[in-house]
Amino acid sequence: MPDIGVCIEPFYPGASFEDKLAQISKLGFTSYEFWFHNKTFTGNSMIDEMKDFSQIARLNKKYGLRTNDFVLNHPDGAIVAALIDRRDTQKIVDALPDMIAKAKTIGCKKFISGSGNVIAGMQEEEAYDAMVDSLKVIGKICAESDMEIILEPFNTRVDHPDYFLDNPQKAVDVLKAVGNDHVKLLFDIYHMQIMYGNILDFVKENLQYIGHFHIAGVPGRKEPIDNELNYPFIIKKIEEMGYTGSFGLEYWPTGDSSASLAKTKKHLLS
Repeated sequence: MPDIGVCIEPFYPGASFEDKLAQISKLGFTSYEFWFHNKTFTGNSMIDEMKDFSQIARLNKKYGLRTNDFVLNHPDGAIVAALIDRRDTQKIVDALPDMIAKAKTIGCKKFISGSGNVIAGMQEEEAYDAMVDSLKVIGKICAESDMEIILEPFNTRVDHPDYFLDNPQKAVDVLKAVGNDHVKLLFDIYHMQIMYGNILDFVKENLQYIGHFHIAGVPGRKEPIDNELNYPFIIKKIEEMGYTGSFGLEYWPTGDSSASLAKTKKHLLS
């Protein structure tokens, strides 16, 4: 049976971190992820709020949960730094010991890393070269601590028009150039369906480079039910390919969070 996890940020707006974990635990989920260590999404906006990782460790034990991943660097939070900007590489390196210590405290072994937004005047080849060099340095440090970087492309047609990395094949090319098994791809099926489609063929060809999946309905980023993608079929086929990791639910519920998650879980496991 596939591991279906929950990205808790879009769910239970206004609830505390503990309340969110308590609710997903009641629904039978055993893994989850969150966005930023230093910000919280309220349902309407992002606010500055430093998470207590010692508390998260206690909550994970209390509710029998596992933190699959959280964000290392992103344009909107965590370490606000871009992989494509060489000026930011040292900023990430300097912050890594603290971020790794936070992850170890809660038993988490994966960081999400973002390319950053397009930089005016920078040529595409220059940006990709910088990303490769940044990930070589960052990935080496993470590998030494048995941590994994998962690089996430976004869609630039609907949700993230300023983001640089929107091509999954280019992302795989970057990973091949980095050459580190601790640096992989976060394949967000919602984002990549919008950009390129051909989901299962791409996954089959590149599964060895994929470290995690995100799921949401297309279009609208709502429940992955009654949408243009047959998610139960997709998940079944990916598992048949040999994937044993988690599929993270990262979507905007159309109603009550618990009702939405329960319905989605039942649908995906049907």
